[in-house]
Amino acid sequence: MAVRRRGSGPDVVLFHGGMGSWQHWIRNIEPLAARFTVHALDHPSYGDSAPVPRETTGPAYLDLVHALFVEMFAGGAPLRLAGFSFGGAIAANLARRLGPRVTHLCLVSPGGFPLRRFGERPIRSYKEAGDDETRFREICRHNLLVNMLRDPTSVTEEAVDIQARGVRRTRFDSRKVSAGGTLLGDLAQLRCRIRLLWGEGDDSAFRPAHLLIGEIREAVGTLDVHRIPRAGHWSAYENAPEVNRLMLEFFSS
Repeated sequence: MAVRRRGSGPDVVLFHGGMGSWQHWIRNIEPLAARFTVHALDHPSYGDSAPVPRETTGPAYLDLVHALFVEMFAGGAPLRLAGFSFGGAIAANLARRLGPRVTHLCLVSPGGFPLRRFGERPIRSYKEAGDDETRFREICRHNLLVNMLRDPTSVTEEAVDIQARGVRRTRFDSRKVSAGGTLLGDLAQLRCRIRLLWGEGDDSAFRPAHLLIGEIREAVGTLDVHRIPRAGHWSAYENAPEVNRLMLEFFSS
């Protein structure tokens, strides 16, 4: 797995969302690096990481991430993990496997719930664009507002660049993990500190916040949950100052 490292101090490892890369944390790495050694990963078949066979199953993918991770982070030093969406399912699964070595787990609107049919998600297919770059970027903007960001002013050229780059470098279907149903069972077995961050605008017919947060609460018992104002699903980008404050507070405690 490719990794970007910044800072010094205790280790914080960041896991990105679907169709993404380390750049999902582009507004968070430097603030965290003021106190921690930050490791922002590209998962296998994303960004600059090596590809996996397309037929790889969700469980096999999680096995692979675990094997690569323990090679990268050999030894017994404590680890603080943060996972966004697809990366939340990965981070929770790793926290279960690594046991007491993981001291803190911060989840940002995590995936990994069981596959269910909620409301329609009105995204557009990137295949519509063909070789038309302008149309491709229009679809990126549309899908960002449907799935990732709440406020149209948050759909900056930087955000579109990150989305476009992530889509083009995605070679694994994250839904095999994001809809793989591992999250709640993994969380129920954890003894580390857990904090959940969830954008106030990350609530829709296809992602019902009250239901999903409630299921996490049932799995872990008392839940340290913070709804992020002025933010949708990608709250670490859309309201980075508040997410950075809450992550720094959590990881420093």
